[in-house]
Amino acid sequence: MAHKYKHYLLVLLASLLLVFLLLTIAIVILMRSPSPSQAFRKFVCDPIPKSVKEIKMDRRVELLGLVGAHRYVLHFRIDKEDLWPIVNSKQFKEVQYIEYDDESGLLRWAEEPPPNPYSEEPLSWKTVSLSLYSLRSGETDPAWFSLEQWDSPKVYVLEDRNVYRARFLVYNEQLGEAYFIDYRMPD
Repeated sequence: MAHKYKHYLLVLLASLLLVFLLLTIAIVILMRSPSPSQAFRKFVCDPIPKSVKEIKMDRRVELLGLVGAHRYVLHFRIDKEDLWPIVNSKQFKEVQYIEYDDESGLLRWAEEPPPNPYSEEPLSWKTVSLSLYSLRSGETDPAWFSLEQWDSPKVYVLEDRNVYRARFLVYNEQLGEAYFIDYRMPD
């Protein structure tokens, strides 16, 4: 009888070891960072437009439950005429106002103009702010991230409220530069 339980115990231990090994492999695969060009193809558009140069990428992935939260920030140079295939490839809508607060790391946007800052009327931003970089966790923005310095960029937003996901295409025509931000929170 003791031999029978010993056999079950060995099978159980072997099964647990196999499950642990498979979970470790799955986590390594999920956490593997794509190259900037691979991320561009996956999140922005495929094929990459000819004028796109100097793609830089920052990413954060968190495994929360079964679905992970992620944030990809891509910065690249692009000619204005190559911007339209990206805008038209998804159902982006243009918004008029965007604000990025470098100190808090929060990004917010609005379709309507924010009220006069001297009025008593509260800000009526379209959506809650998204935290791109969090000073509380010690995370800082990359040296190439300068969205807070851009004056009057063109901003396109695509939101999916079923799984909170927001994608932003922010373009500075004077610099010929763009940011593409893909932000997803788990259900």
